[in-house]
Amino acid sequence: MLQKRNFFLLSFLLIAFTQSIFAQKDSAYNVHYFKTIPNISIRALEVLSDSKAWFAANRGVWGYTEDAGKTWHIDSIKVDSVYLHFRSMAVLNDSTVLLLSIASPAYMFKTTNKGKTWMLVYKDTNKNIFFDCMKFADSNNGVAIADPIDGFFQIIFTEDGGATWEKSLNKDIVHALPGEACFASSNSNIAINGHNLWFVTGGMRSRIYHYGDKSEHFEVFDTPLPEGGQLTGIFSVDFTDELTGVIAGGNYEKADSSFVSLAITYDGGKTWTPIKGNKPFFGSCVKFGNEDDVYVTGGAGTFRYNSKAVKIYEVKDKSGASLKFNTLRFSPSKKNLWLAGDKGSIALISLSH
Repeated sequence: MLQKRNFFLLSFLLIAFTQSIFAQKDSAYNVHYFKTIPNISIRALEVLSDSKAWFAANRGVWGYTEDAGKTWHIDSIKVDSVYLHFRSMAVLNDSTVLLLSIASPAYMFKTTNKGKTWMLVYKDTNKNIFFDCMKFADSNNGVAIADPIDGFFQIIFTEDGGATWEKSLNKDIVHALPGEACFASSNSNIAINGHNLWFVTGGMRSRIYHYGDKSEHFEVFDTPLPEGGQLTGIFSVDFTDELTGVIAGGNYEKADSSFVSLAITYDGGKTWTPIKGNKPFFGSCVKFGNEDDVYVTGGAGTFRYNSKAVKIYEVKDKSGASLKFNTLRFSPSKKNLWLAGDKGSIALISLSH
């Protein structure tokens, strides 16, 4: 009888221990919410440290905090009485920032003094121009990509920290298929790791383009994310090394279990494995937290995929509310996760608990 009691006690403790592990994985986080300006949509977000973050939005609005959101410096830029729509941004250091507007005429501004003054460094007046993303490999080398014009993606690059920009020497370097384009949802459809550059597409085709230091041209690979609709495809990409990457997206207009919204590669983008959770979602932005965790956010909430457990968990605040944002970024230490979205909302999560 004693042995039987010990067996049941041991089983009870084992179940309780197991439940506590999964409770930790599904536990809600302490989320600090900030309101900037209520009538803006934030889709560009960059983080310098645990306490320093910049954002850019429509209505020409940009801003930053240096004390983890306790105070914000917020301002705007307008050209000829028109406020620009910023969805691409690069923060090179504490003082140097670049902002890129989306549509014609597209403007890029650069500051070297935290926004006290801004210099116009690039302008494109093509009536069909629409910029989607800007990414820097280091403090000097950067690239920005716009939707196709006459069947070719528009690519500009800089080698001097954004002071000057040039179009690709071969204007026909990247051919797009009919109905294929990029999405300016979260300034994250370009990824750079080492000497490798990737960018992702959607619409009628859902593909990933790759260019390496030994490449003579872009190579392109199919993916399992949906395609064939105006708002289907890949909206975001991230690589943690030269082989391991993730893509997120789906169908912006409809999230259900029939759509693949998240996929992972271990061969540099050549092949992809779909990842599905219990709750369908659309992925506006995806980023690696560490080598085991991937975080993705969008209109259905924010989710964490753990590659060791091979499971997706929803990230919620302490009240149980879903975190619905457009874009996310980690601090360099990976201790803090910043998110930004509609109605001027910004959130900060400490992951070190």
